[in-house]
Amino acid sequence: MAVVVKPEQRAERILDAAAELLLRWGYKRVSIEEIARHAGIGKGTVYLHFSTRAALFTGVLMRESLVLVDELIGAMRADPAAILPAEQARLTYLAVMSRPLLRAMFARDVEVLGELAGDAAGQPLRALKVDLADELFELLRERGLMRTDLDTETQRYVLNAIQTGFYLYPPVAMPSTSPEMAATALAHAIRHAVQPLAPPDTGVLAALAPRVIAMYQQFRHRMASAAGDVTPARIEPA
Repeated sequence: MAVVVKPEQRAERILDAAAELLLRWGYKRVSIEEIARHAGIGKGTVYLHFSTRAALFTGVLMRESLVLVDELIGAMRADPAAILPAEQARLTYLAVMSRPLLRAMFARDVEVLGELAGDAAGQPLRALKVDLADELFELLRERGLMRTDLDTETQRYVLNAIQTGFYLYPPVAMPSTSPEMAATALAHAIRHAVQPLAPPDTGVLAALAPRVIAMYQQFRHRMASAAGDVTPARIEPA
């Protein structure tokens, strides 16, 4: 009896194949034909799920981004301190370093991502990320969990600049530095840049965590809605 493959399962196979070949050969060398062959389906079937090659690879990167958001939400549920910028930066760095495609995205690796490394694919999400950061910063500032000597736009710029530097700084420059050491250094830099010197009030953290988690869940929903050609069943949280 023939095995019936559900559309969402087939879409996942396509994404898996595209992700594997993207890491193996790089964006410029991977064709729809190769992806279809690797997934064990016909080329036309790929286009049933993704209208263009760019849409398919954007879907691959979107899937990685959604996994990252899910991990942050899980961390905040486990420990309210994960709502703080420094801890979020630390957790994000470790997650990125453990996933090759995320690492290529954050390091803007042209060899792997080609034109996608220029962040053109991420443009629709940029406004969503800015809105989330501003909402989060305002809340943390109101509750004394972030400094207020700089405006939120400047703080966002500072955090982005610091984190970008950590992702772009070549690991070969300090081969003895492990991801854990780098993540700790990143958290240290951000903590001193935007958070008060005094330890955070654990009661305030616990009270705010559900609200911040809800913000991230809404952000995730908007990300998924902006995914376009990514199969909806594939981007729902587990």
